[in-house]
Amino acid sequence: MTPTEAKALTVYKASAGSGKTFTLSVEYIKLLIKNPMSFRSTLAVTFTNKATEEMKTRILSQLYGIWKQLPKSKDYIEKIKSELGVTEQFMSDRAKIALFNIVHNYSYFRIETIDSFFQSVLRNLARELDLTANLRIELNDRQIESFAVDEMIDELGEKDELLKWILGYIKENIDDDKNWNVIGYIKSFGENIFREFYKTKSKELNTLLHEKGFFEQYTKRIRTIRDEAEAELKSVAAEFFEALETEGVDIADLSYGKSGPAGYFIKLQNGQYDESIITSRVQKALDEGSADCWTKKSAPPSLRHFAEETIVPLLEKAEATRRSNWKMYASAVLTLKHLNQLRLLNSIERKVREMNVEANRFLLSDTHTLLHSLIKDTDSPFIFEKIGSHLENVMIDEFQDTSTVQWQNFKVLLEECMSHSEEHGNLIVGDVKQSIYRWRSGDWRMLNNIKGEFPQVSDMLDIRTLTHNYRSSRRVINFNNAFFERAAEIEFNDLKECCGEDDMQLAEQLKSAYADVCQQVPDKREDTGYVHIELLPQDDYTDITLNKTVETVDHLIECGADPSDIAIIVRSNNTIQQIAEHFACMRPELKIVSDEAFRLDNSTALNILVAAMHSLTHQDDKLTRAYIAKAYLTKVKGVDLEAANRMVSTEEGVEEALPASYRDHNDELLQMPIYELAERLYKIFSLECICGEDAYVYAFFDCLTSFLTSNTATLDDFVEEWNENFASNTIQARSIDGIRLITIHKSKGLEFKHVIIPFCDWRMEKTNTIWCEPTEAPFNELPLVPVDFSAKQMKGTIYERDYIVEHLQNCVDNLNLLYVAFTRAERSLIVFARRGNASLRSYVIEQAISDMQLPDCSLEGDLTTSPSHHLSGGALVSSAPTNLTTSPSDHLSGGALVSSAPTNLTTSPSQHITFTYGEIDTTKEKKKAEEPNIFTPHVENILLPMKTYASNVEFKQSNKSRDFISDEADNEQAEQQSYIKTGLLLHYLFSNIATADDVDRCLHDMEMEGLFDESIITPTKLKNMLHKRFSNPKVKEWFGGGWTLFNECSILSYDPHTDKLTEHRPDRVMKRGDEVQIVDFKFGKPQPEHTDQVQRYISLTHSMGYTDVKGYLWYVYSDNIVEV
Repeated sequence: MTPTEAKALTVYKASAGSGKTFTLSVEYIKLLIKNPMSFRSTLAVTFTNKATEEMKTRILSQLYGIWKQLPKSKDYIEKIKSELGVTEQFMSDRAKIALFNIVHNYSYFRIETIDSFFQSVLRNLARELDLTANLRIELNDRQIESFAVDEMIDELGEKDELLKWILGYIKENIDDDKNWNVIGYIKSFGENIFREFYKTKSKELNTLLHEKGFFEQYTKRIRTIRDEAEAELKSVAAEFFEALETEGVDIADLSYGKSGPAGYFIKLQNGQYDESIITSRVQKALDEGSADCWTKKSAPPSLRHFAEETIVPLLEKAEATRRSNWKMYASAVLTLKHLNQLRLLNSIERKVREMNVEANRFLLSDTHTLLHSLIKDTDSPFIFEKIGSHLENVMIDEFQDTSTVQWQNFKVLLEECMSHSEEHGNLIVGDVKQSIYRWRSGDWRMLNNIKGEFPQVSDMLDIRTLTHNYRSSRRVINFNNAFFERAAEIEFNDLKECCGEDDMQLAEQLKSAYADVCQQVPDKREDTGYVHIELLPQDDYTDITLNKTVETVDHLIECGADPSDIAIIVRSNNTIQQIAEHFACMRPELKIVSDEAFRLDNSTALNILVAAMHSLTHQDDKLTRAYIAKAYLTKVKGVDLEAANRMVSTEEGVEEALPASYRDHNDELLQMPIYELAERLYKIFSLECICGEDAYVYAFFDCLTSFLTSNTATLDDFVEEWNENFASNTIQARSIDGIRLITIHKSKGLEFKHVIIPFCDWRMEKTNTIWCEPTEAPFNELPLVPVDFSAKQMKGTIYERDYIVEHLQNCVDNLNLLYVAFTRAERSLIVFARRGNASLRSYVIEQAISDMQLPDCSLEGDLTTSPSHHLSGGALVSSAPTNLTTSPSDHLSGGALVSSAPTNLTTSPSQHITFTYGEIDTTKEKKKAEEPNIFTPHVENILLPMKTYASNVEFKQSNKSRDFISDEADNEQAEQQSYIKTGLLLHYLFSNIATADDVDRCLHDMEMEGLFDESIITPTKLKNMLHKRFSNPKVKEWFGGGWTLFNECSILSYDPHTDKLTEHRPDRVMKRGDEVQIVDFKFGKPQPEHTDQVQRYISLTHSMGYTDVKGYLWYVYSDNIVEV
């Protein structure tokens, strides 16, 4: 008897490498062996197209193998034979019939993604939902929302309520010293309309927001709570200072002055009310309640008496007042923070709906919510029968990534199948530890509590755990078992402290999620495998890690590993770019394979093409024209770099270097349709001469066609869309014959013989906005409130439990990311991370490896500040200080990292920790003989010649154009690039600040947006330069207050002789009364045309009616100001 006969639903908890795909395939094939037509009534859903393709191929190839009794299908044959109790000949005959049926009825072979399944249901419900049959499904929610915000802003009238909301939001930003330009913030916040948590409450929320007077009254009540609490707190602070004044006592007379207990009242007076004002000295004063904490030893008796009788009771009163008011005050502040944005969401949502109706478009993100609304109120079997087949069995893969709404939709279908199916083929497969898609609404808690999802029929569930790891070597498995068992324990203990007794069940969820983390090793697995972890100091961490990554790859290849066996796995795409550039510099002969490496904006031809488009409408963009000229000369004409630099060193040289058919026909080109223009530019610049980029060109024209199909747009609109979206598109690289460079998210489901994880120290929690459901009046009058996620701000408020829940989710997310990364390794796992505080992922790594019970491992380095320790056989013992350096002489026993080139990177023994377990194994596996399975043919890479003809396509790249050609040997060129890049940063900064006080904020924003190349200049160095420049009295006047400011404003002039309208853009125009001052920033050497340019600005300003106009040229690098 098979176990699946006993239960209606089988749930497999499948840890990494435990044979999940094998198990799914076996269960599916078992249904086919019992009934060769069962595929028509079986639905299997996965979460990616790649997984769908893999599962289909696996089932078809194994059916063929079972039919033909092929050796590679032996495991399947033995497993199915033992569970069904049938003969091999019976299986062979049934497999043949099933395969024949599937091939001839392939449309009924229902293995698909969860999105495609629900879309098919949706299309079949088009009439019931008043949707047209030719409905277009849109995937890019973010783009639609961005367009909706732009259109909404364009349509604003002076009396629109929406305008008042936006102006209120702008005022809030200005009050908070943020950028007044809120459009970007609105677009970012507006993306919340696509989140399931918002959608489930949006109807109720929008009803309230449209109720006349509700929002104003709600806001007024919350503000009253805030203001009353603040008034009480400031009152008690004022009482303290009045008492000092009455007594004639100064703060300096008290113990430690402002840094003593008196600082508590200073902070209260300044509006700081959180727990951070309770310093150790304040706490001591509260605990002891003595005048000794307030007065110096030399203080007169009168002061001591005053402290005893007045100040000590005041502190106790103030703290009691603060504690009693903090909860409501802080809750009110958090609630009010984003209320204006909340009102905007409804307007954005409405505009998105209008645009979708006009374009006959349906957003993919709406599918699940819409079906859920139907399922709630309708007979669910009717809805699913609309897909045209009666389902008996449902199989769900990667269940841990299912969202709540997706599951609620599937659950009714699954329950229906459980109630009437006789085959008991319903199946759920997942692993809580590999849930890393919460940002896509995946919720691991459903799998963690799967029995709770079926409270009425929990006895119909058969929950199993796949216990063995068939992927990794014995030592890698042993390490991961010990490491994650300890890491989960550490996280659990931290969560217990955060949760408290009332919320302990939240911490228990993490414990439950990792209860099955220890996997068994197959009996025949040899005792091989290698794990190496280095925790590095803060100093020069980035350079050391990059060099160690290169050295590790070198060592693996020296030991015999193929490059295609090596994967470098990182947390984010930004790190991919950094590592790829380092390898390109240090090891250009090594091939690095990454999706990022095949982005469209890595194509030289496309970069030239799009830059040429941009320059047609922005001829004053001299840098772009210089880039086009230089790229054209070097990449198309074959001019050497030095000669090209000389030719484009002047504006005249740039123009001369450009093709005449481009330079002299600007107006003619601008009149062409965008597609034809792209083709013309491709021919003008002879971009077919750039070899090896045809695939990029074809992809570019596909993007262009898609854009023009959906949009009636200008050339600038397309260039903007390119920069924001198309540039990051990738072309598919089918052959993986190099070192894989990949993010953790994209590595999920993959495996590699040797895994290197550099920069394994990402930040655990980021400050973002989360959705909270208030539970206390009057806050709960709104069903949802967006709140800034912060322990400091949320703890002690009505949103404290929301913080704990989100903190738990973050803990699980980050531990799961580590689990997915570590379990990709088959033979070697090598990790480089930075020692840090609890906010970094490496903190748990350090804690876990220092306290793991793992025989035969070694731990070298100083875990505290004492002499180094050595871990041998799982026991930590003191040893003599070890000199740990990252020099060529380093040698870790057992095949560990050996440097082959000097690095001159020395780290302090007290800061560098090295963990080693096992030895590197690069032995080659014996190639298995090819089998004649028609569903898994041998794949060979065939190079096909690609010819570009005259009527063709065009290329563009958009990224990194500034670094398009760099010659590091040319110091003069490198210096010139440095000046140019720094000048661009300064120009950006000056155009985004009103006064010198805005510099810090702007520098922070620029840093967050990744605008700094720290190899050129750091934010600190730029700030120091600005400090010196702003000491100039004239500059200080310009960037002081009192001016009405116009940054990079446009002045239009009309020439009646040529009938042309010309745009002029001075960098900074300042008006004070009748006085106008114009400043143009320059970052190069003085040129005659600079003066002419400012004189034109002055003349234009005079013609506008201003008489008192002065113009200046400010050469920033030399700090030379010239009055024109």
